[in-house]
Amino acid sequence: MGVLMHLSDLHFGAHDPRVCAAVHALARRLDVAMVVVSGDLTQRATARQFDAAHDFIAGLPAPSTLVLPGNHDLPLFAWWERLGHAYRRYARWWDDDLEPVCDAGGFFVVGVNTTRPWRHQRGSLSRAQIDAAARRLAAAPPDRWRIVVTHHPLAARHARDAEHRPHRAAEALARWREAGAALLLSGHAHEPGLGEALPGLWTAHAGTAVSVRLRAQAPNSLITLEERAGKRCLTRWDFDLAEGGFVPHPGGPLSM
Repeated sequence: MGVLMHLSDLHFGAHDPRVCAAVHALARRLDVAMVVVSGDLTQRATARQFDAAHDFIAGLPAPSTLVLPGNHDLPLFAWWERLGHAYRRYARWWDDDLEPVCDAGGFFVVGVNTTRPWRHQRGSLSRAQIDAAARRLAAAPPDRWRIVVTHHPLAARHARDAEHRPHRAAEALARWREAGAALLLSGHAHEPGLGEALPGLWTAHAGTAVSVRLRAQAPNSLITLEERAGKRCLTRWDFDLAEGGFVPHPGGPLSM
């Protein structure tokens, strides 16, 4: 098994070039096999911001990449584009497949799009999406680490987090665990954290990887996944201004 790097909420257009360089440096150092980006590539879904986000992600030294849209990747002020063409700007750089699957490095990652053109912030899940992701998980090779990635977090870490959960989140958690999912990756709230949503189903909430839109007194952060001594481990990395790079969070790796 290789190393998976999970980034979220890049918000190009409100990004910090120093932190962008530090992400690239860490990816080279860890020899990353797959990069997963769980949405909000841009601040306002402009062509220039998508171009910058694409250059940043394409420049990461990883053979495999999975990217999802976030709510900020849909045009906010050009409301007419939300009527049938909400993802047109995103698709120019990232394809029309809004729910990609990637099987690489020992990871089987299923993307699920929780954004909705008629919602500015909160996400949603349809039963068809839940069923489709469950089928994909169940069909994964048995030796893979089965992971679902969404933009919006499906599990709330505390009471104020509940408003970020998409509709039907509880149903999705139960179905996907039954189908073999071991881990959920998400972003949106800009507050990093690792935990267990249900017995045997873990969650990794990434903070904002490279933007200046910091919240909850959390620095820029990202998550890595790998196997150590036969155990699956999650590590949160925080940007340290004094070091000029990302350092492991003091809590250390979390073993699943």
